[in-house]
Amino acid sequence: MILEDDYIIYMNEQENLNNIFSQFKIAVNCTNFTKYKNSLCYDLKLAPRTRIQHIEKYLTEISLALKAPSNPILQILAKEGVLRLEYILPNPEKIDLFTFGQNTIKPEGKIQCLLGEDFRGEPIWLDIGYAPHVLIAGTTGSGKSTLLHTIIANLLTMNVSIDLIDPKNIEFCNYNNKFNRVNVSFDYNGALNTIKFLCEEMEARYAVLRAGYKLEDYFPYRVLIIDEFADLILQDNNKELFTYLCLLIQKSRAAGIHLILSTQRPSVNILEGTIKANVPVRIACKVSSAIDSRVILGEKGAEHLLGNGDAIINGLNYTMQRFQAAYTNAAKVGIYFGGSNMK
Repeated sequence: MILEDDYIIYMNEQENLNNIFSQFKIAVNCTNFTKYKNSLCYDLKLAPRTRIQHIEKYLTEISLALKAPSNPILQILAKEGVLRLEYILPNPEKIDLFTFGQNTIKPEGKIQCLLGEDFRGEPIWLDIGYAPHVLIAGTTGSGKSTLLHTIIANLLTMNVSIDLIDPKNIEFCNYNNKFNRVNVSFDYNGALNTIKFLCEEMEARYAVLRAGYKLEDYFPYRVLIIDEFADLILQDNNKELFTYLCLLIQKSRAAGIHLILSTQRPSVNILEGTIKANVPVRIACKVSSAIDSRVILGEKGAEHLLGNGDAIINGLNYTMQRFQAAYTNAAKVGIYFGGSNMK
């Protein structure tokens, strides 16, 4: 129920924004304003012949006139026929993965991972088994590594074999030789051997399927997570690793093997067409430019994110959905899973 004072505030917000549009001679009408837990959302109805570029051109000035707390994200809501202007409130509440997970009902799925919550307070779940591969990009301090630890923590609650590749020898050290079902590689040769092994296992899994048996009776799901994928590609002078990786990406879905690739540098020479075409789910934390945002998401927007876990997911059940990644790290994961999951 909306209280009278709240109604007045909402109407004032809509009228204020409509006055700003009039000043810039943009034929747009704000039809709805909603204040959520951590965001402000304005729904805009465009007049005939009004282009979205007309709004994008003045976004900085509109934000300044609104005294907005952050850079905006524009979302096209095709079903509703509106354009959504979304501002994130400053200092969003940090979400502890384990506390948040205990209070959240897990949906049906093969490998459901709780990533965080959107800025309306709704949980964001990603079924990696259905995805089937995921691409994550973000600059230093964007929350990309935290998101990887969050995904690993989710996977440790399931019967899933996990392969981690960490060419910088920084992020995944605390998982090495500590957890059952977790294998960690730290250099190019180790990564190449891991990917070759997964290709061989993929063929073994297909042999089981061709024989008419159920895959889950012989093999668990398997997830490969590569931190800083670009470092491996730059070392791959003879394209051997890239060749095996492409084979894995193209064929491994039906064999129950899934990949999560992450990078700080989402440039077109790193993310070649073969890889992008077979990785339908993209997650962008804050990136350095609109060009990088287009490479990872197919649209602008990720350059305006706030960092520290502020992210956008595009693909599968989400269309440019902004969310706050739940927080955890390798040390907390080790404490939480100090029992049967550890050697």
